[in-house]
Amino acid sequence: MALFYFGKSRFFLPKAIGSFLIVLAIVMFVVAAGQMFDSWDAMKRYPDCIASIGSETDSVAMLKYLECKDSLYRITGMQLRPDQARITQRQFTIALMSPIGELLLWSAVFLFGLFLYNTQIVRFVPKVRPEPVENPKKKRKKEISKGL
Repeated sequence: MALFYFGKSRFFLPKAIGSFLIVLAIVMFVVAAGQMFDSWDAMKRYPDCIASIGSETDSVAMLKYLECKDSLYRITGMQLRPDQARITQRQFTIALMSPIGELLLWSAVFLFGLFLYNTQIVRFVPKVRPEPVENPKKKRKKEISKGL
């Protein structure tokens, strides 16, 4: 067992690291899930935001259009062309890949933390030691004792 001492108490280091990773992974998983749902919602609302502008061409309509694009960019990081009023399926998929990847990353960290937490014994690979050389004096004493 890999027991360490902290003050007067003993603790198992892999279990402590595992519990820290589990808590961290749960918190970050929730954050990544929130980002994924925000991205999804922003991309679904973008066409409605553009449709609310209508066919106006005045400065107010231009400000509304820029506000819609800026909101989409801040939430998803997706930059659209000036003449693009709709999000393509490819852009939609690519914009969701980053939050989904974060979800998978934090679920893998959670599993790794769980494995560390449930570890009972940690075995280190021993170093290969050279065989000890016999002491020539002992060998001589054995020979002398055999001769008697």
